Amino acid sequence: MQTGARDWVHSRAAPLLRMRTLLLELRSRLDDLTAGFPQVTVRRMFGCDAFLAGGAIFAMVWREGRIGLRLPDDLLPGLRALPGADPWRHRDMVVRQWVLVPESFHDDPEGLAPWVRKAHGAALGREPASTRRASRPAATRRPKRKPAARAPKRRPRQSSKKV
Repeated sequence: MQTGARDWVHSRAAPLLRMRTLLLELRSRLDDLTAGFPQVTVRRMFGCDAFLAGGAIFAMVWREGRIGLRLPDDLLPGLRALPGADPWRHRDMVVRQWVLVPESFHDDPEGLAPWVRKAHGAALGREPASTRRASRPAATRRPKRKPAARAPKRRPRQSSKKV
C-alpha cells in the first residue's frame, strides 16, 4: 500500500475507532449505574445498546455517541431544562418521551444516576410494548391487508422463424 493511501485509511479509521471506544465507555457507564437495579436486560435495538426494565425500554446508547433516556411526561421538563440536554430527533420529528442527556453527564455518574433511576422506575411501571400490542381487543385491530393483485403470467415469446 502506498504511503498516501495508508494515511488516508488511517485518517478515516481513527474517528471510527474513537466513536467505537466512546460507545463502549457509555455502555459501561450505564452497566455500572444499573448493576443493582431489578429486572434489567440489555439487547441490541436499532443498531444501539438498549436497556430494558421488565421488558420496557428506558435507556439507549445512541450510535451518535449520546445516552438517551425515556421518561414520563411529568419528568421530561426537568431533564430537558438542563444545559446540553437535547430532544431525540428521528429525521425531522422529535421523538416524544426521549431526551439525550447532556454530554457532561458522560463523565459525571453522580449527575446521571438520578435520571437513570427515574427512567428505570418509570419503565417498571409500564408494561412491555410487546404485551401492549398483544392485549389490544380484536375489534380494534386493523384488518389485514389484502395481497396485491398479481399480474397475469406472460407466455413465452414464439419465434417467428420457421425451422
